[in-house]
Amino acid sequence: MTELDEHAAEQWFRRRGLPAVVRGRPEQLLVRVMPAVVFVGLWQLLTALLSGVDGETEADFERLMERASYAWTYNSLLVGLFVVPTLAAWLAARWVRRQVVDRRGVGVAAAAVVAFVAAVPGVTRLTSPDDSIVVNMVIQGAIVAGLLGTAFLGGGSILGWALRAAFRQARALGALASRALPLLLLFTIFGFFTTEIWQVCASLPRAQMWLVVAFFIVVAVLFLSSMLSDEVRTLTESHSIPVDMDTLRATPFGSIAADCSATDLPRIPLRKLEQANMVLVLMLTQVLQTIVFATLMFVFFVAFGAVAIRNGVIKAWIARPPSGGMLFGIQVPVPNELLQVCLFIAAFSGLYFAASTVTDAKYRESFFDPLAKHMAASLSARDIYLTQLATHS
Repeated sequence: MTELDEHAAEQWFRRRGLPAVVRGRPEQLLVRVMPAVVFVGLWQLLTALLSGVDGETEADFERLMERASYAWTYNSLLVGLFVVPTLAAWLAARWVRRQVVDRRGVGVAAAAVVAFVAAVPGVTRLTSPDDSIVVNMVIQGAIVAGLLGTAFLGGGSILGWALRAAFRQARALGALASRALPLLLLFTIFGFFTTEIWQVCASLPRAQMWLVVAFFIVVAVLFLSSMLSDEVRTLTESHSIPVDMDTLRATPFGSIAADCSATDLPRIPLRKLEQANMVLVLMLTQVLQTIVFATLMFVFFVAFGAVAIRNGVIKAWIARPPSGGMLFGIQVPVPNELLQVCLFIAAFSGLYFAASTVTDAKYRESFFDPLAKHMAASLSARDIYLTQLATHS
């Protein structure tokens, strides 16, 4: 029988979000955490830059925003805060993929980690002179340690696959959103102009509002769990989905798969950890789609509220002048009360979207059919992989 390249096979499983299948120990952890290090580091630097140019007080910020050039620059930096780290992390992930295959890149990764731990606190201290560099370096080191631990457990592989799967399923997301949005917008826009929702949201501190958002997230996850149970049982308890071995032709298992059919492979029972891995990747993909939908709703209502609702109207609704907007510790050029209401509406919209995925048969078909075939091919490859390991052990 043709020999299997075990290293290539293990990287293939990790890229498909199934690190629990791999029997070897994870390698090049320092290289694997680069996308997360790049994302967090750039986020911290841009956050520090925004904090340094927004003025010392809310009044300073409002005065500065009256200047068109400053407003344009600040808003560009605000958009860049979300775009630049994401784009850089994606490019870093592409670099990591090549380095892991070639087993290189440790030196570059080590230099990046040193810069993350030592240089980033020094730069951020320029805008926050009261911060302790030593304390911030300890925090940065703890972040790196947490990322390494997550990479060791395969968290990065699972998240990466879920992100790619969610992106591939964008068409299904758009199809469901087009059916869910009309009714949802009817309710949310009506509620958006209701005095009571502004009074309730304005009375909550931001920490308590995040608890409300977390409550909606928990309920949404319960909805999704009910949808996933039958599909995951079908995928994990048996190889009931027919697999065309040609789908493995361009993989590390191609030469072996060409010599056998799916029925010739020995069926190796899944471990509980592997079952949990499959449940997690499917759940995370669905959760990411829900988060994307909720984020779009948040952005829509923030923009809509900034255009349609004046501060005087907000003052009449909440019986006090609106306060300056603050999001993730950064001043934003919209009232804080508007952000509170938009967070509530976005969380409710995410819950509604999650519930729609449970009841929309067309979405379930378009979402689960490709994922079921994807997982079925992974299970057949797993049988080849484990059989080869047993043969050479």
